[in-house]
Amino acid sequence: MGAAIRHFTAIGPGDRVFTVNIERDFRYDPYRDFLVCAHCGWSPSLLTTRRIDAMAWEHLADAHDASRGRAGQENESFRRARWVVLPLCAVLVVALLVFLRS
Repeated sequence: MGAAIRHFTAIGPGDRVFTVNIERDFRYDPYRDFLVCAHCGWSPSLLTTRRIDAMAWEHLADAHDASRGRAGQENESFRRARWVVLPLCAVLVVALLVFLRS
């Protein structure tokens, strides 16, 4: 669907690891995220007021009986890109303000 920006993993029966990804599809709204289970294809409608991470943990516990060893981690390349884009945007804003003052 899109680029995985965050992963929720938990260990289920038989020490099998289950993963739910938060994916961002940049073709739509810039911050439109989707939940997708890597094992069963579960993808709920996110038209809700519930927290997205609570929905991911609930799915792992209910559907896959995976409640041990819970871990959530951000995609490394997405995290690194944020550290590059944020300072770049700050420099552009400062340059724009200097340009508008003169």
